[in-house]
Amino acid sequence: MKKNKNENSFKRAKEFLQTSPYLLWLMLILITALFTITHHPKQSQTSYSYSIGDVAKRDIKAPKNFFVEDKKATSIKIDEVKESVKNIYDFDANLLNKIHSNIDTAIKIPKELFNKTNEQTPEPDPTFAIILDTKSEFEEKLGIEISKGAYSILYKDQFSSDMTEKIKTIIEKILTNGIVANKEILLKETHKGIILRTIGSKEERIVNNLKVFYGPDQAKTMVRIEGEPLLKGINYNLSNLIVDLCQRLLQPNITLNKNETEKRIKEAETNIKPILYQIKTGEMILREGERVDKVQLIKLMALQAQVKEKNIFISSTGIALITFFTILVVYLLFLKDHKKLHPAHNKHIFFLALGLVLYLTFAKFSTYIAQSANPDATWDISSLSFFLIIPIPSAAMLTCLFLGFDIAIFFTIILSLLTSLVFSGNFEVFIFFFLSSITAAYWIKARQARKNFIIAGFKLAIFNGVLAISIGFYSLAQPDVIILAKEVAMAFCGGLFSATLTIGFAPLIEVIFDYTTDSKLLEFSNLDQPLIKKLMIEAPGTYNHSVIVATLAEAAASAIDVSSLKAKVMGYYHDIGKLDKKLYYIENQADGKNRHDKLSPSMSALILIGHVKNGVEMAKKYKLGNEIIDGIIQHHGTSLIKYFYQKSLNSGNDTVKEENFRYPGPKPQTREAGIVMLADVVEAAVRALERPTPARIQGRVKELINDIFADGQLEECELTLKDLHQIAKSFNNILTSIYHSRIEYPDKIQEKKKEKNGSSKSTDRQSANKENTNGHNPAKDKTDLKRLGL
Repeated sequence: MKKNKNENSFKRAKEFLQTSPYLLWLMLILITALFTITHHPKQSQTSYSYSIGDVAKRDIKAPKNFFVEDKKATSIKIDEVKESVKNIYDFDANLLNKIHSNIDTAIKIPKELFNKTNEQTPEPDPTFAIILDTKSEFEEKLGIEISKGAYSILYKDQFSSDMTEKIKTIIEKILTNGIVANKEILLKETHKGIILRTIGSKEERIVNNLKVFYGPDQAKTMVRIEGEPLLKGINYNLSNLIVDLCQRLLQPNITLNKNETEKRIKEAETNIKPILYQIKTGEMILREGERVDKVQLIKLMALQAQVKEKNIFISSTGIALITFFTILVVYLLFLKDHKKLHPAHNKHIFFLALGLVLYLTFAKFSTYIAQSANPDATWDISSLSFFLIIPIPSAAMLTCLFLGFDIAIFFTIILSLLTSLVFSGNFEVFIFFFLSSITAAYWIKARQARKNFIIAGFKLAIFNGVLAISIGFYSLAQPDVIILAKEVAMAFCGGLFSATLTIGFAPLIEVIFDYTTDSKLLEFSNLDQPLIKKLMIEAPGTYNHSVIVATLAEAAASAIDVSSLKAKVMGYYHDIGKLDKKLYYIENQADGKNRHDKLSPSMSALILIGHVKNGVEMAKKYKLGNEIIDGIIQHHGTSLIKYFYQKSLNSGNDTVKEENFRYPGPKPQTREAGIVMLADVVEAAVRALERPTPARIQGRVKELINDIFADGQLEECELTLKDLHQIAKSFNNILTSIYHSRIEYPDKIQEKKKEKNGSSKSTDRQSANKENTNGHNPAKDKTDLKRLGL
């Protein structure tokens, strides 16, 4: 009792795992969590900290396009721009008016004393002592100090207006031309000129001829030159005094504005863009063993600047969401309702999930190997091209082998995308694995013998090599022959590894998931299999029937382009359940006794129906696989056992139920199972035909297929009318060849003649005795085995 209870619990648990949708969600969450944990982004530890003269420890290639600033060229450009900015000089246009005003104001003070005396004519001119009292105020207004002697000269001239005008004229000529405080500094700008900005109006003009401006000393000299024509005929002392006053009154009216100049230089610098040059993806920056030079150091520093610190939580969340939605979307759109996955849906999805985890583990493990060989390589691991050798296409090959090419394509989309995430989301990784995997799956789908996997492996290796060259041309700025050769070698080995891994995993998967591959079907198609031998020895009639059904099914499957191997093997094993009660089937009743004569029609129907259940149990015992078990279950569908049903009706039983005389089904679910059903019915019926002429065979085949079609037995297996037409043609060709008419041999002709003449029938052996011409008695030479075969 306890054992049965445990078995029932195990069955319930197994059924729950095979049907529960919660298991699918659990697998999705687990895969997402595992992938996120094992592939979460780490803070970059990549170091490119080399100094000039250091020896490179490894090859360093650009992982992506980036720009490098040529600081030296940028600095030169900045210097050029700074040099090109013209200095700003302020021109004080009001200085002349100011000096004139000061002169007028100063002269007016002593002049007024002379004007008063002139108005009162009786009084004499003021004395020098009186005028001398105004000297300090005069100097203050004029802005310069003068000696007592100079003041006396002015006194003698009575501070005349003519003298004042001459001073103002000379000063105006000099200031109008312009006086610069430091002409030496000014002349350094001769090559580019200056900007002369008028104070007040802010008007600017560019001056290129800087020599025209006077320096302070030059201005004093120009006073004498400009004053010479004006001072002719004037008292020598007064003339010298005027020149001295002019020289002392003159001030520079052109000055350098350093603040404005610096401001404009900074504005020009701000508008200067750094000089950049582009580094292409895959471009070799530094080779292993090379000494680092200045240019390479600049590139390495720029590469280091590309490494940005990531927010671990946000990046991990992004990876988790990408993984989750990639798997979920592909499943919902392409796999959830896929017909090939309907039987044992959870089992098939578990197989795909296990394959996904296993091959992603391969990819992750390869990164650890690459990093151990190159400790500095972390975030740019894809640039090492190590991914080319990973046997990811093996996953697509195995998926195609067990679930079909279309399922393999959908699975490849997920696997290629997640594998590219392992390699920092590298686009080349995705393209390589996607194209390589679907190509490998395509080449493997038609391969039945395991040895042919190697052929597909070599083809894949060559394709991978060409693909590696293509990716190299795309990613490398300057394709390097050595690098390309290295990548081609790794890609070639990756193709061979994929085929080898497929061969190794296939038998293991067959056992674990109870899958049936073409290789396994080939093994079961061998007629030396123990179960087939048992059928041949214990039920030769059923064996002969099964062989012919297998032949018919194989030919029909080839005609409509479905798996002929699967159809043939289904045909071999479809009736193995008859071994349990073999003598209850007419093809095995050699003694002419029919066991059903003593049974009720309902009991006979139960025995016939029971051979399906017995066949399933026997197939499970011999581990024939689900494909063959499905063929056994479905080869009768829900068809009616017409003979015993009619017999039961004829017996006067009013309570006869048609469902009691129908097989339990299900109806054929695949085209191969439908073909086996048709072949089984047609072979049995044609065998029973009297005088099976081609015309009668064709008519019988047509009639039987029409009956099965009308009964709805082919509703669920997608056989079209065109398929049925091709199946009928192949059945007719084979059955006509098997049951063709034969010519009669001469001894048969003699026997017939003797029968006509009243002679008794003779056996083949007797005919041979009569034809003996050498006079010996055959009875003395041969033993007569009278009971042979009885």
